[in-house]
Amino acid sequence: MSSAPALTASRIRAHIEHEVADPLLRSAYSLVLNVVLTSILGFGFWIAAARLVPASTVGRDSALISAMITLSLIGQLNLHFGVLRFLPIVKIDAARAVIGAYTATAVFTVVIGSLFVLLAPGVAHNYRFLRADVALGASFVVAMALWGIFALQDSVLTALRGAPWIPLENATFGVLKIAGMVALFVLGASHPVFLAWVIPMALLLIPVNYLIFAKIIPSRPERGSEASPVERFGWSGLRRFFVHEYLAGIFMQATSTIVPVLVVGLLGTTQNAYFYISFTIVGAFDLLVLNIASSLTVEGAISESSLPRLTLLVVRRFGAALIVGVAVLIAGASWFLLPFGADYVHGGASVLRLLACASAFRAIIALHVVRARIEGSTVRVLAIQASTFTLVVALSVVLGQAHGIQGIAMAWLIANAVIGCVAAPRVLQTLHTAKGTV
Repeated sequence: MSSAPALTASRIRAHIEHEVADPLLRSAYSLVLNVVLTSILGFGFWIAAARLVPASTVGRDSALISAMITLSLIGQLNLHFGVLRFLPIVKIDAARAVIGAYTATAVFTVVIGSLFVLLAPGVAHNYRFLRADVALGASFVVAMALWGIFALQDSVLTALRGAPWIPLENATFGVLKIAGMVALFVLGASHPVFLAWVIPMALLLIPVNYLIFAKIIPSRPERGSEASPVERFGWSGLRRFFVHEYLAGIFMQATSTIVPVLVVGLLGTTQNAYFYISFTIVGAFDLLVLNIASSLTVEGAISESSLPRLTLLVVRRFGAALIVGVAVLIAGASWFLLPFGADYVHGGASVLRLLACASAFRAIIALHVVRARIEGSTVRVLAIQASTFTLVVALSVVLGQAHGIQGIAMAWLIANAVIGCVAAPRVLQTLHTAKGTV
């Protein structure tokens, strides 16, 4: 007779696991597929640009695209993680919340873009063409605002369990970019690469946001007994959350962007060519982990009590793949770099191996950050990102001067290993909690 309650409890727990685990895996696999498709089509876009468009035009337009993406990240106020954390459980009209996030992003990116167009030509001569072409400068500012919304809409889709649409959206974007560049080049457009990036992006905003506002938000299930973000953290807690996340996002972005700058400053542009290709390859691999962490954040927000079990599920489902991926990058470093030429193999293979080793520690950090974000302890997120930045810079200066680009790759590995070891106990505690409930 005593087994009946236990059986019922087991069935209830299994039902809950099914309710939260299936969306997590569906979202995670969708985002992994998105990274793969985006990387392949992005690579194809730049190959087509290099073969069709004069190098001077590619350089000028790629500088515009790079500036647009980088400045837009600042203008987005790192709302990506706020959307993932709070949109799944917000009790106000979700459409209002999304519009609010879009509006904040658009306003800040317009301000930052306008300042860039006005000031950059006087600071860097490579951007003087913005001053000479008023229409291009205005288009750049508008494109920045639209790109901020374009980037944020993927976070909205993920938060509302619409991640399976993201690979389709970005695959369409990738194909339209390539086709658009060919058409613009044939038509003799003066900025074919930049316009081929911007026009498809702007066009895709319409159907994607129709999907969000007309289909996904109306079908969003009502949130029942879960505490709202205000009830959970209070207004002051929410303000701290977004301030810490914004600062953490700046440190996170700065950590990735400053490393190539340090390589150029310490070792020159040729050495940076060998370093940057390896850094880009490993960056794409790390992006897979970050996207899985995004899915875990959403489902952990919806069911905080299930976070330990969901974390254990992620480790069991993707942990082996991570280890295999790191091993493949290490063992096949020369093969990955071979398409770029023998000089890249000779100069960058050891760099790729060291950077790949750091990816295992970065996965541990990502799991720690998810727990901190769900708990609202974003000061820990800020501390992790600031500490990583500080260690990477300090170690790169010391080891780069002594050991070249291998030393800077070693600095990346050591910095992430140190932070990963600090984060590991809380991750292990989370997994131990999950195993105790199974």
